[in-house]
Amino acid sequence: MIATFTIDKRTGQAFASIVLSSERSSTFHSDHITLDKAATVAEADTLVQDIIDEQAWHTIVSNPHVLRGLRRLAAEARRQATEGEIEEGGFVVE
Repeated sequence: MIATFTIDKRTGQAFASIVLSSERSSTFHSDHITLDKAATVAEADTLVQDIIDEQAWHTIVSNPHVLRGLRRLAAEARRQATEGEIEEGGFVVE
């Protein structure tokens, strides 16, 4: 199956064209669908926001003092696991 997505520059509508195999064993009743403009824009906004969030997270985590703190937390978690202080399946408030 091959899908092609286009956006009409005049109306802003997004279209998906799907090329089906000659076997016609698909459940699609049409070889094209029209996507809701608002849903398409919302999905694009979500993808862009995910990229922005990932870049912000990378910026935070790549700071030397944050890396040192994460390494300390990891070392403490390993120590607790080795000494049997961690119980699988939950947590306890001390």
